[in-house]
Amino acid sequence: MTNQEAEPAALGSVSRNQDLRSEVHKLTGVAELFKILSDDTRSKLIYALGQRELCVREMAELMDLSLPAVSHHLRILRKLDLVSARRAGKQVFYSLRNREIVGLIATAVVSARALRLAASIGPVLG
Repeated sequence: MTNQEAEPAALGSVSRNQDLRSEVHKLTGVAELFKILSDDTRSKLIYALGQRELCVREMAELMDLSLPAVSHHLRILRKLDLVSARRAGKQVFYSLRNREIVGLIATAVVSARALRLAASIGPVLG
């Protein structure tokens, strides 16, 4: 093979590497989302809020947590703009701002089952 024949292949490789580099750089910030979801309580709250709007009391009962514990997690989720709040009298109702995150959780559940990481994940997502 001559240098002239090898050169186009090398240029193609550089181009593919640049494309891959560009794609890899688009992943910046993904780790932050996974840090949020790495907490079971927050993942469960996000999933529940993806199903319907809930108040703190309902979430506490659903998750068997104290009101302060739920409020703590909601503060984190609100700070990150993942949930929104709506006041109705004395009650504050929370909802998920972006429902796509529920799909991410559903995919994670399927993957955890396939990897046998979560043997006791219930029938929540099929």
